[in-house]
Amino acid sequence: MSQAISDTLFRNPVDLAVTPTEMRRVLLVGSCLLVGWPGILEIASPPCPADYVLFNNASQLGPAPPLPPKAYDFQIIQITLRTVLPENTYFRLNYTDIAAYQALFEAARERMVQSLDAAMRWNRDHGILSFVCNFLVPQQNPMGRLLPRYDLRNMVYFVEKLNEALAEEIATYTNAYLLDFDQIVSTYGRRYYHDDVAWHIGHGGALGDADFERDQERIEQLDRMAETYPVRTGLYINLAWAELVAMYRTIRQIDMVKIVIIDLDDTLWRGVVAELTEITGAAVEGWPLGFAEALGYLKRRGVLLAIVSKNEESRITELWNRLHGNQRLSLDDFVVRKINWRPKADNIEEILQEVNLLPRSAVFIDDNPAERGAVKAAFPDMRVLGPNPYVWRRILLWSAETQVAGITSESAARTQMVQAQVARETQRKRLSRDEFLATLGVEVHLRAIVATEDAGFPRALELINKSNQFNTTGRRWTMQECAAGFDAGLSLFVFEVTDNFTAYGIVGVVVTDGGTLRQFVMSCRVVGLDVETAVIAEILRGMAAAGHQQVVADFVKTDANLLCRDLYARSGFDERDDKWYRAGIAPSAIPAHVKMSVG
Repeated sequence: MSQAISDTLFRNPVDLAVTPTEMRRVLLVGSCLLVGWPGILEIASPPCPADYVLFNNASQLGPAPPLPPKAYDFQIIQITLRTVLPENTYFRLNYTDIAAYQALFEAARERMVQSLDAAMRWNRDHGILSFVCNFLVPQQNPMGRLLPRYDLRNMVYFVEKLNEALAEEIATYTNAYLLDFDQIVSTYGRRYYHDDVAWHIGHGGALGDADFERDQERIEQLDRMAETYPVRTGLYINLAWAELVAMYRTIRQIDMVKIVIIDLDDTLWRGVVAELTEITGAAVEGWPLGFAEALGYLKRRGVLLAIVSKNEESRITELWNRLHGNQRLSLDDFVVRKINWRPKADNIEEILQEVNLLPRSAVFIDDNPAERGAVKAAFPDMRVLGPNPYVWRRILLWSAETQVAGITSESAARTQMVQAQVARETQRKRLSRDEFLATLGVEVHLRAIVATEDAGFPRALELINKSNQFNTTGRRWTMQECAAGFDAGLSLFVFEVTDNFTAYGIVGVVVTDGGTLRQFVMSCRVVGLDVETAVIAEILRGMAAAGHQQVVADFVKTDANLLCRDLYARSGFDERDDKWYRAGIAPSAIPAHVKMSVG
């Protein structure tokens, strides 16, 4: 009896896989939505260690990844929808103002182009194989299900069009491919993963209980979100990983299928042609037609097709058009046809010789277990499918081993033309990073905390103890340590950030002790806006005014803080003996796009 196909194998069949996939290491470049992926990938199938680099907003990646580029099999790039489509850009749009929605889309597309350009630095500089996630499409039109479906005022369609634009942009890069994460989530059910049911559209992340602890002071006790909406985040990461492994296998051409050899009776149609008294559409309707269509797609991919059948060739030729018709699948679509009464193993041997292929490059499909057994005995390396015709189409179309990273030569010229056109248009429209930042209206407010009673202290302590990526020492503090530090002259400088789109609140903490910068911690939400260099410049001004002639900055490398390792170098410090020094404390320029206030 057949067994139900598991979730992890449904989109990515392994029936044609022979060689195990061995993964060395992958790189994750994206927002905090990826933070849980490394732990899951380490125990996935196949298991794989992963390095995670925080990237969002107007981030800039360093010149090289955490390890030498050759250490990674590929990198996964994730751009946040919130960066591309901040909530304040669409919350109050007038539904009747169609032009405003079109303008919003063009602006969102431009932000997407800029974000992708920055995220793909290691692809451009080092040629790292890159898979770029698309955006999760909202589950319903928030304006109502009766309103126009294919209209930019419907945010479902809006995000779909963004995904289309993203795919076009990815195509302008070398060794880069779209990871259709939205389609993966759609296949298995958005309700079990996508946060659209509770969070705003721009968040575009995974459903979870992140808000639970913040909502404990309500009049009525809340259950966790997972009690209302079943959450399967871990499963969906595994499903995405299965897709990535399949794409990797295709690109590396592992166990690739070069020819599919098929039987005819009860394979390409129902029944035995020699015994049929009447040829009707029922012989091919349903799975046979789906199987025939799959063969047509394989041919267009460049996979050869062949027939080996115990029949009279004249009878097959006579009835072919009545069974499948040249408009669907022609006998000429098969590179070799062996239709006779000889042993199929003998016919297949001739086919392989004629097309100059080895058995390990072939797949044989037959409804008869005796024939499959004889062929497998003659060619142990050949892959054989049967007896369930309901799975053939899925295996042939979705297996990594039958897919191609390129396209047919007839399509290649058209693709190259479109890519060149997209590249020209992108170059014309693309803003520089400075121009992009100048449009944001970034404002930073800096103030000092010198007591645990300060209203901002709980948030400052939370940031210090939860931040890993932008944390110059990785140190965790207790309230008692902070209280003792305040008594000894320690200060916590906290800063809030706003821009034209939103107010981020307190997003950073700088721990100072006289003329020493003990620690710099910042939330991932504002990485890439250059607020960190503005904050350091302002703090240095205060230290100079207090009479300090030299400032020392502590820095401890951790496994996670790659993102801030150049912070002090960008701020004019020199490194000596695992510390950073800045003498003279000459005034530093605050980035032109940042408006700073203190107090």
